[in-house]
Amino acid sequence: MPNLRRDAAFAGLCGVCLTGYLFLTGEAAALGSFPAAAVGVGAALALEAVFVADTPVRTLWERRGVRLASAAALVLGALGLAAVSGPLVVAAACWGLATYFVLLVLVLGGYWGEAESE
Repeated sequence: MPNLRRDAAFAGLCGVCLTGYLFLTGEAAALGSFPAAAVGVGAALALEAVFVADTPVRTLWERRGVRLASAAALVLGALGLAAVSGPLVVAAACWGLATYFVLLVLVLGGYWGEAESE
């Protein structure tokens, strides 16, 4: 499985878990929060900038355990913080994942960067 597909599968699974939580708890309205959207989009863009800048994080990401641990940390961290501070944390994580998918579409469409060959 090419890296883009693998990463998208991890992100999709995280997104299903997090949006599922919001809907099951009746907190889906948190997705309409501008602060949650701003934080989520900003965090996703900052994280993607770290990868584009060819930092050591990019090399570290290629380790299987790091990808799996990152996905688990995102879901468990967002849910754990939601228990303390409310659903906006989960909504921000959902917005971050949505931003990732927008960037992925731009890459696959040839509008930004280079897509990996399959």
